[in-house]
Amino acid sequence: MRSILTTYLFILSTLTLSAQSLPPIDLKYASYALTEDGKVLDYYGTERRVELRSTGAVSPWVIRALLATEDRDFYNHDGVSLKGLGRAVLETITGNTQGGSTLTMQLARNLFLSHERSISRKLKEIDLARELEKKYSKDELLLLYLNTVYFGGGTYGIWAAAREYFQKDPSDLSVTESCTLVGLLQSPENYHPLKHPDRALKRRNEVMHNLVEVGRISKEDFQRYKRQELGLNPRPAMARHYAEWVRREAEALLGAKGLSLPRDQLRVYTTLDSRMQSALESAVETQWKELPEKMREVQVGAVLTDPRSGAVRALIGGNPASPGRGLNHATQIHRQPGSSFKPFLYASLLEQGYTLATPILDAPIVVDSGMAWEWRPMNDSDTSSGAAVPMRYGLQHSLNLVAAHAMVEMTEPARVVAFAHRMGIESELPEYPSLALGTGEVSPLDMVEGYGTLAAMGHRARPYFITRIEDQNRRVLFRARPDTATVLDSATAFIITDAMRTVVDSGTATAVRKYYAGPAAGKTGTTQNSTDAWFVGFTPSLALAVWVGFDNAARKLSGVYRYGGTMCAPIWGRTMAQIARFSPPDSSFTQPGTVEYLPLCRETGLLATDACPDTALYPVNLNLLPAECDEHGGGWLFGW
Repeated sequence: MRSILTTYLFILSTLTLSAQSLPPIDLKYASYALTEDGKVLDYYGTERRVELRSTGAVSPWVIRALLATEDRDFYNHDGVSLKGLGRAVLETITGNTQGGSTLTMQLARNLFLSHERSISRKLKEIDLARELEKKYSKDELLLLYLNTVYFGGGTYGIWAAAREYFQKDPSDLSVTESCTLVGLLQSPENYHPLKHPDRALKRRNEVMHNLVEVGRISKEDFQRYKRQELGLNPRPAMARHYAEWVRREAEALLGAKGLSLPRDQLRVYTTLDSRMQSALESAVETQWKELPEKMREVQVGAVLTDPRSGAVRALIGGNPASPGRGLNHATQIHRQPGSSFKPFLYASLLEQGYTLATPILDAPIVVDSGMAWEWRPMNDSDTSSGAAVPMRYGLQHSLNLVAAHAMVEMTEPARVVAFAHRMGIESELPEYPSLALGTGEVSPLDMVEGYGTLAAMGHRARPYFITRIEDQNRRVLFRARPDTATVLDSATAFIITDAMRTVVDSGTATAVRKYYAGPAAGKTGTTQNSTDAWFVGFTPSLALAVWVGFDNAARKLSGVYRYGGTMCAPIWGRTMAQIARFSPPDSSFTQPGTVEYLPLCRETGLLATDACPDTALYPVNLNLLPAECDEHGGGWLFGW
């Protein structure tokens, strides 16, 4: 009797309500960025919500499960179901505002009202629901509902929910996946599948049983489906610094058009490869965990690119504990590269006609003796052989004295600076002899571009992050035009690459070979007093620069981790090893037709004769063919 009376009074009160005009609907939709392989990278907006434009873009199982669970009479009422009104009043009085609410009433509450538990709020909800039904079709109401509802974990709307929990478009959701998401609506955090999988599974099966009751699936199907796991595939949090860099670049591009990411529901397509990013993050995390506690504040900057196009495939902007919106140590820092700069010096000499066998003195040298800026370089070991060694040997073992003699006696700083800029180093460099040892300041982004030019056999490609930006109607607002140019002959690029391969195979970066067996070339760098550590290298298809150091340059790397070969090379090797599992590199670097391996005299660097006592095969640029050695008697090589 009490139930009947309460229902009667409730119905009577609703009939006397004056119709109110609908308030404006103000849903906060976000823009979002996608990786090159179609994953959601990040959302840009106050709420993680992306507008679904049509119910045809959502799996029919979502709608079937929703109606079977929340409002089986949806297509037959005007916003209010008289069957549920009594239950609605009683449950509202007891503190549950869910009971008896139609989808339209729930929508009205979510759009316009608070979650106050009162009869007056329920009456407003009913009135607004009826107004919604007058203004919108049933399909439009469903679409609005699916865009509005909360799915837990800061996720709003079915598009974001499908992506966050299953990394799928809503149209691709299965029966079980659809029921999992619909089940969340009753209590999003209580049934959160990542936090409470057992509860989520039980709730999913309850929703699925509703499909049996309305005849959408058979009892046999239900028994089969209920045995399935939740099958979650949550979107990983990744590439925090990359996502923030993309946000900055996109906002700069859009500003001139009067558009903004948080306001205009845009889609940003990026160059990031989620699998390569995962490989790089895993390698950095592994190395970071191995560090002693006193070094855990060390920072990391790493950039992985496709050297042929300049597309940035992965990026690390800090250590695993650093904030995503903090300093980006891949793009925003400028630190001395140390010996990782030497390939630019030696490649410039090769371009001038020297060979990898050209002898260079490994002996003490003093530049501008007695002056305030006097320079006395030394090898890392504080020793020297006192003899001339082939250029390739000097690079392979990172002999500072060899590089210093090369800079002072075989070229000049201004020429090396111009060469480095041509390769892609965009930072300003000092025109001093000490530049031979990397005393200029560069970013990891600089270094990966410069090394990428060598990897691409002389083809420079500026790194870029965004391929295009579209509005919600798929109109292209921006499309990248890769900035590329051929800046070095392929023969020189191949020859310096050949020398840099020895750094990995038997030089200062042999740590790479503990993890990665494929083709690789690169150079380590360790600055004076172990402030910065580097390894920059490349395969035939990828270039990766890794820097490690403290933000406070007064703090030094220490112990076994103070060198580029022990701190950075393992990160590089682990990354490439993991990438090779799903994207194997070419088996070798492509040798140009203008390069041949010829015997050279290791004492003169010239073409060897039968009288030369110490010879070895070296790659030689046939367009810059050296003269025949004339220090050891007559020759036979070409019958001259």
